[in-house]
Amino acid sequence: MNGQTLYVFIDESGNFDFTPSGTRYFVLTAVSTLVPLKSRRGLLGKVYELKYTGWSQGQPDYYFHAAEDRQGIRDFVFRTIGRLDDIEVDAVIAQKNKTNPTLYIRYSAKRSAQGGFSFKTVRSEERFYDTISRILLRYVFNRHRDGDRVGRIVVILGSVFTEAKRGYVLKSLKRHLKRDFRKPFYIYFRPTSSDINCQVADYCGWAVYVRAERGEERPWREISNMVRSHFDVFARGTEEYY
Repeated sequence: MNGQTLYVFIDESGNFDFTPSGTRYFVLTAVSTLVPLKSRRGLLGKVYELKYTGWSQGQPDYYFHAAEDRQGIRDFVFRTIGRLDDIEVDAVIAQKNKTNPTLYIRYSAKRSAQGGFSFKTVRSEERFYDTISRILLRYVFNRHRDGDRVGRIVVILGSVFTEAKRGYVLKSLKRHLKRDFRKPFYIYFRPTSSDINCQVADYCGWAVYVRAERGEERPWREISNMVRSHFDVFARGTEEYY
């Protein structure tokens, strides 16, 4: 097989609660690299150190997780990520109350005993995720579409998915990869703790998310030089649905 392997680590931030009580934004972030082990020794060494010291009391999973790590650990991880020269970050941001309900609501029809139909509203984020992931992958792969540098794609998703969600995520990614990239690809679901690059993606995604959700600029500044695309999908929209 000619060409290198492009590794794409995908992480999501925010939730799928499309009500005022949910997060304001949903963010899908990709960290891509051709050399996933380059310069990772510092992060891996810190994981090992903290596993038997700083995490022994408060973090039983023993891996970096931006939303839960103490500030000192978070500062170290961001500094280390900021020195990596082999990763590229892409992110798609969606302001959820601007999302047309047709992307997360469908109607289920049931025939009544009288011969008519009754309709039930069913919440399903499948179409929403499909739209966001398609945009994200296009930004990532547009940089690698031409030439023979990349021979195959490996996509790794580090979030915890239900069986139903894993099914539609896999379906969506396969469709976009087959149509838009047309090179061999492999898709894996892995615990974030299993790969240091999943944890890098978690940190980068969190930096994008808290900037949108809470206006926190400091994490964003740590990774901004690596960001290749940062697309607010509904930025031009004016209608809010809730």
